[in-house]
Amino acid sequence: MSGQAVNEEGKGAPGSGVLTAAPSFIHIERLYKTYEGPRDTVEVLKGLDLQVAQGETVAILGASGVGKSTLLHIAGALDRPTGGLVLVDGQEIFRMDERALAVFRNRNIGFVFQFHHLLPEFSALENVMMPALIARRERGEALERARALLAEVGLGHREDHRVGELSGGEAQRVAVARALVLEPKLLLADEPTGNLDERTGEKVHELMLRLNLEHGLTTLVATHNERLAAGLQRRLRLMDGKVFPLA
Repeated sequence: MSGQAVNEEGKGAPGSGVLTAAPSFIHIERLYKTYEGPRDTVEVLKGLDLQVAQGETVAILGASGVGKSTLLHIAGALDRPTGGLVLVDGQEIFRMDERALAVFRNRNIGFVFQFHHLLPEFSALENVMMPALIARRERGEALERARALLAEVGLGHREDHRVGELSGGEAQRVAVARALVLEPKLLLADEPTGNLDERTGEKVHELMLRLNLEHGLTTLVATHNERLAAGLQRRLRLMDGKVFPLA
């Protein structure tokens, strides 16, 4: 993978909405990702360029299987690209070794997925505290932060309930609180409302937008729901391995 990849076409394409000369929190150039199958090679991302400004909310739209999750996993340092340049907060993350990459990810990035992945044997409060405890924060500090976040997402009265006692929307709001407990700079959400009914999904989506404004988070959301994506500051379509701006 080259750390010196340059996209001359993107830099010379005024109004493209994908690459700009301004400093960005996420800066991706000529990103490639391929998967080796037993019979053939599948190219998912094909020279993709993307910039996301600090504090910006961006939707990545596209059909299932087009590579939205792959893009978020690479931006969040969960998966390594086949080639290209990826900078997050000014750091070329894939020059780091696995240990440094894990530390960077845990300190700077929060994740919300389609399925909440909460631990069923623990309460809502304990689930939100968990990343802070794993990061060896003091228990009192983790407890205070988790309680404040649950109150912020409207679940202060449900903090002692286990996952099985929560509705789908409540569980996803707990997952959002958990993603924020370490005060990340970047929030990545992969189809965060895809497993919810329309009304509940709208509430979770509105919650994420409000939290973006209140916490100054850079937010990248992968979704197939164009109506929900319309509330974000910028919308991009992922197709044929690249992203294209939408009006």
